[in-house]
Amino acid sequence: MYPYIFGVIDSYVLFLFIGVICAFLLLSLYFKFVHKKDKYFILDLLFSGIISVLFGVVFACLFENLYEFALDPINYKWTFGMTFLGGLFGGVGGFLIMYFFYFKKRNGSAIKELLIIAPSCITLAHAFGRIGCFLAGCCYGVETKSIIGVKFPFLDHIVIPTQLIECIFLFLLTLLMLILVFKFKFKYSFVIYLLSYGIFRFVIEFFRGDERGAFLGIFSPSQVWCIVMILGAIPLYFLLKKLIFKNENNK
Repeated sequence: MYPYIFGVIDSYVLFLFIGVICAFLLLSLYFKFVHKKDKYFILDLLFSGIISVLFGVVFACLFENLYEFALDPINYKWTFGMTFLGGLFGGVGGFLIMYFFYFKKRNGSAIKELLIIAPSCITLAHAFGRIGCFLAGCCYGVETKSIIGVKFPFLDHIVIPTQLIECIFLFLLTLLMLILVFKFKFKYSFVIYLLSYGIFRFVIEFFRGDERGAFLGIFSPSQVWCIVMILGAIPLYFLLKKLIFKNENNK
């Protein structure tokens, strides 16, 4: 649609950057005003977050290349394309490394607070990333004749704007989780995130028109990971309840 703004700025990278900044801003405000943390705590947290983002970018690229190789090993060529779920797993893994080997040693434990607010930061950044996808013309939907259809210059037909549909869903999910956190003191945001996004992404994959490939039977790689997310949500709830929030009563 508009892959470059002013002819030079990569729209996908720009909105991904905006999303990350907004996520970091939300994280900083939460710890500053809700938990009254000082600037050194927040700076260490942001530094850990930046490193985790770098991990996420690397793993997003690696996962995409793994999918490409699995689908066509003979004609495989390295690509700098990225997949969100690969970035999610890489980013979470990178943050855990930074948390236990750097952040926790300098600031003490903040795992409870992070588990509560982190999912909202992830969905917020992801929502902006999907705007970037729409402008770049990737991740589009199947052909349609409905009024919601859009026309990309490189396609000869109208398609469902799956990027914008996912963007709206992610903004709404962010709002829902923030309401649960701030109004109802809800602690299991990660469970809500895994279930909600896992189900939504599994369904929306059937409406994607770009080449997804079958990774396991009829399911795309993303759908396979969505199944893992959905199945992991309930055990995660009991794990968090027993190990992390065991001395607190959820309201």
